[in-house]
Formats: sequence, C-alpha cells, structure tokens
Amino acid sequence: MQLGPGATLLGVILSSDKTNIAALTGGRTAHPLLISLANISMEFWNKASNRAFLLLALLSIPKYIHKRSKVRGMLEAQLYHQCLDIVLAPLKATAQFGVMLPDPLGNLCWCFTPLASFIVDTLEAQLISCAGGRSSPVTTANYNQFGDDFRHPA
Repeated sequence: MQLGPGATLLGVILSSDKTNIAALTGGRTAHPLLISLANISMEFWNKASNRAFLLLALLSIPKYIHKRSKVRGMLEAQLYHQCLDIVLAPLKATAQFGVMLPDPLGNLCWCFTPLASFIVDTLEAQLISCAGGRSSPVTTANYNQFGDDFRHPA
C-alpha cells in the first residue's frame, strides 16, 4: 500500500501475558492487553517509569464448568479471540483507512496504525495462533520435530 503525501505510519506494539489479578479474588486470572507505539526510542521505551506501554484492556478468563478440559480450552480460546476482535476493531479500521491526528505541534496528519509486533510468551502465542499445546505457534512442527535440522513451513 502506498501512503499519500503527509501520511504517516504509527506502528503499534501489543503485549499480553496471562496474569493473576489478586490472591483475594479467589485465584482469578486475566490477560492484560498492553499497547505502545513502535516509533518510541529504545532508551525511553525500556524504562518502566516512562509508561511507554498503556493498559488497553483486561481480558478476563472465566472458569468453565464443562467436564472435558479440551472443551474448556476451546471456549477460553474462542472468548479470547472474540474479545481481541472487539477491542482491536478501531485499531484495525485505522490501519486500513487511516485517521487524522494532530502531531505535537498541532498539525493534522493522516495516520495509519498497522500492527508492528505482538509481544507474547509461548502459551499466548499458541493461543493467538490456535496451535495445540505441544506444537509450534509459528510453524507446522509438533513437539517431536522441534530438534530437526531444517525449518518447517510456516
């Protein structure tokens, strides 16, 4: 996609990690979804006190009562993806069509917000990619093939 004159890219970085909310809530867990911009300098970005990441959403993880753990896992994954769709809908629209935003000097710029990175651990990567627990979230390899001396297809 070609950007027109005056347009700018605001690469978005998302991050999520399953977290215990508090011991007082009965062991409840959630996925905090954090957001940042890719064009922030690394020196500023790496200092937690600068708050380069902001909490975008707190995706709760309900406890399902179904007997089979595979069904509970499927329901949790479905809910996670549905919540991501709802929360990220405005970001997706802005990535596709753009939006007018002011820069620090007050000048309006036509901005697009593509997803530059999604920082997650292996469990979240498997959840996002709909991969099973013993398979790779980025290739077709399963756990028996992790030590192979060639790269498996994406």
